Amino acid sequence: MYIVNYKEREECEVTMPGSRKVTMRWLVGKMTGATTYSMRRFEIRPGGIIPLHTHVEEHQIFVLRGQAKALGFPEGTIAKKDDVVFIPSGVEHGYDNRKGKEPFIFICVIPLLEQD
Repeated sequence: MYIVNYKEREECEVTMPGSRKVTMRWLVGKMTGATTYSMRRFEIRPGGIIPLHTHVEEHQIFVLRGQAKALGFPEGTIAKKDDVVFIPSGVEHGYDNRKGKEPFIFICVIPLLEQD
């Protein structure tokens, strides 16, 4: 067991093609002793985007701050503070904060992956 401030986890730039102004921190994963799930914190700064993409694993997201256009959802769908978002395996998704005035910050929980 442990308790740690998220700022103690390394912040790295997201390098997915097409992503801009996005950082991520691995909060929980293999490196911290997890055996089932990983937890990550993402921040998309104003003007930033995570473009449409897919993963084999499902995603469970909780929005901590801000709002962004939810890509892959019906046109005009916005994810905002306190929303819960579920992305099934293999479904295209992304987040667009290019018109945002504040950071869009969310927690993302996924099954443990080899690279965690």
